[in-house]
Formats: sequence, structure tokens, C-alpha cells
Amino acid sequence: MKHIHYDSSTILTSDDVADAVIEYAAALAGGDRADTVAVPAVAEDGTMTTTKILIGPSSEIVVEDAEEDDLELEREEFVSRLRAAAKTFGHSEPIHADTRSDLT
Repeated sequence: MKHIHYDSSTILTSDDVADAVIEYAAALAGGDRADTVAVPAVAEDGTMTTTKILIGPSSEIVVEDAEEDDLELEREEFVSRLRAAAKTFGHSEPIHADTRSDLT
């Protein structure tokens, strides 16, 4: 599980969903575009919920690991949709500059 920090909110969601959201945000920023995304999440009481966020070129999103790994949820359709949408910008793969050895 991961926390997505967005504005003054914290969204608890699965690893794949959080990664897809931040990668989609990078693709949107690169394309100077914005979109609303309904993020599947876990509410404070443990129930499933959806949190809608607006992601644009100036969005400041932080993703961090959460301790609640036992609540991991599968959202393959959501992740696939975001990754497919990111491809429409012509640069769907994140750069990952901090881990690539070919960037010096």
C-alpha cells in the first residue's frame, strides 16, 4: 500500500495505483495537459472509496510507502487505463532519472 499526498489530502491506495497516478501526472505535465482521475482508495474506516483529483502540469504529488499492506487492492483496469492514457502523449514511460545508469 502507498499514500498519495495531494494538496492537503492523503489517499491510501495500492502500490500499482499510486505508481500509475504519479507516472500519469508526469506524462500530463510533459504534454502540458490536465485531467481528473477517480483514484480507488481505502477510507479511514477501511471501506473502499474513490477520491477524485485534478492532475495538471503544476500538480505536486508525493507517493510514499504505507504500513497497511494487508489492505492491498487489485485495480488492474484502473492502472491499465492510466497507462494507456499516458501513451497518448507520446512519452508514456517515466524517465526514472534517479535509477538509470545511461543518464550522466
